[in-house]
Amino acid sequence: MKTKIVAISILVLSIFGATPALATFGIQTKTSHCVAGATPDTACSPGAVLTTNASIVCVSGYTKKVRDVTTATKKKVFKEYGIAWSARSNYEVDHIISLELGGSNDISNLFPEAYNIDNGARVKDTLENYLHSQVCSGAISLTDAQKAISGDWTVAYQAWKNPKPATKTIQTKSTQTTAPSTDPAVKKSTTGICHAKGTRYYSQTTHFTAYNSVADCLANGGRLPAN
Repeated sequence: MKTKIVAISILVLSIFGATPALATFGIQTKTSHCVAGATPDTACSPGAVLTTNASIVCVSGYTKKVRDVTTATKKKVFKEYGIAWSARSNYEVDHIISLELGGSNDISNLFPEAYNIDNGARVKDTLENYLHSQVCSGAISLTDAQKAISGDWTVAYQAWKNPKPATKTIQTKSTQTTAPSTDPAVKKSTTGICHAKGTRYYSQTTHFTAYNSVADCLANGGRLPAN
């Protein structure tokens, strides 16, 4: 689970540039000929927030207190998207930013999400629940979760379900190395002897620390070969 938390946190940070800023939430620039699939038409449904306070949305029973979408509003959503009201059983009038993530009941935060498509309404619900748990555990901020869910939420969903293993760079300090493709001027052997290129034991020294000169080798604890 820790890997999943890291993956979703990283992904949330990486997609900020492709999601609406909070200042654009709630502003519709189009109210007809809207097109919906797994994600809404952002011109018609940019999303809207009611709160950015995690301590509020994490209170048990919060969504029941604030849920308020009338039938008239739902009909208007279907009209904006050009979908017959008689087909409503195939859709959920979904909150883009869910109530459990501080979303608003404003029409700009609603769109008709189909049940019978890949990444449909029921799939998005599972991501909303997951993000809510991460917010309330302190793993991610509420505003970060709102930005993730209001953008292309399917990207966040895939990162959650198919996290890539975390990668890290490990730096090691070593006093030895194998011979590089270009032979150094001086090799300091594992016994601390400085062998200059062309000397007797130079080619036989295969584990060494490379230096540009005998002086450098001596300055770093090396010693000259015995006569």
